[in-house]
Amino acid sequence: MKESRPSELQRVVAGAIDAAVLVRTRGEEGTFSLREPEPEWWAEVFGTDREFRDRSPFLDDFLDHGAGEFWKTGRDQEGRTVRSLRSGIWEESVPGEDRRRFFEAVAGREEEGGDVDVLLVLPADERWREEQAFVQQAHDQSLARRRLLKELEKKQVLLECIMHDLGNPVATVLLNLQHLDRQVGEEWRESRPAIRRAIAQAERQRQLIRSIAEVFAADLAGSRETIGGHPPDLAAVAAETVAACAPAGAEAGVALCPFFGESLPVVAESLALSRVIENLLSNAIHHSPRGGRVTIAFEREGDFAVCRVEDEGPGIEADMGDRIFQPFVQGNITPGQSGLGLYFCRLTVEMWGGSIAAKNREKGGAAFVFRLPLAEAVRGKEGGAR
Repeated sequence: MKESRPSELQRVVAGAIDAAVLVRTRGEEGTFSLREPEPEWWAEVFGTDREFRDRSPFLDDFLDHGAGEFWKTGRDQEGRTVRSLRSGIWEESVPGEDRRRFFEAVAGREEEGGDVDVLLVLPADERWREEQAFVQQAHDQSLARRRLLKELEKKQVLLECIMHDLGNPVATVLLNLQHLDRQVGEEWRESRPAIRRAIAQAERQRQLIRSIAEVFAADLAGSRETIGGHPPDLAAVAAETVAACAPAGAEAGVALCPFFGESLPVVAESLALSRVIENLLSNAIHHSPRGGRVTIAFEREGDFAVCRVEDEGPGIEADMGDRIFQPFVQGNITPGQSGLGLYFCRLTVEMWGGSIAAKNREKGGAAFVFRLPLAEAVRGKEGGAR
């Protein structure tokens, strides 16, 4: 009988994908016929269409169970109606040779003058190598991640121990110096300036230790905060921070002038956000002349909330540029405390998906601007992605 057009098409396709095509008329259980063209590897691995089941226990089991049920009912092993059924990749040894080949079988149903069971056997050596490489890569990445987390835990513990060992003695020295300053009598009044200089240096040392701890803690975190619960309102956190910094501004003769607007819930963590704003305000106060003003203002810019801190000081030196946000970098005109405050700001803001920049104002002074993603915008994008 002359083959129909679909059978000729199937022959071309089978040759193109290097597949062995076996068919049988339903009801003639166990009698498969190999269609042309026969792949070169078929005889080497499986012999003939009469002996392939004896040579391959896996294929024999697939035909009796998974494929057998599919051909009878058109359903897979979970009871779902499907048009074809895959065996998954399995391994075959090449008779007489010390090597392996990998294959995958696909059971299908053909309508051609009556129900016909179709079995495709395809080489899967390349797919197997790709899957093994993928599995190995996933394993390596998982192992590397576990090692990294272990190293981070060790560094976090070491950091906490160092900060504890450094901070406690300094706190004790500062406490005793403050007590001595209160108790010193008139006969020791000449020593009071020296005591107060020591207090100032001890306080400076305590602030330095605090800055180092914050910077390294932020560096170790190294991942963006996720939004959980109620995201902090940038303006509300800033209002509390401005109030806390007001006494330092008053002592330096610098007025803090906040300009609050609408509520701006952002992707951040309240305490760290407060430290970012405090660092920027402290930096602005430090570089402002007596009688100067430091302004802090907020606005919405697309999917971001923007905070701007401006002072009336000497501005940023021309050769500083973005180096101002690097660790231990300080200006020459009015150097800061440790050169870590702005570095902490950059690390923290970028960790939340934001950015920070600095530039000189046209009227004199410096402007520091940081942007944080609005919580509502991030939630909207995450919801859309689902």
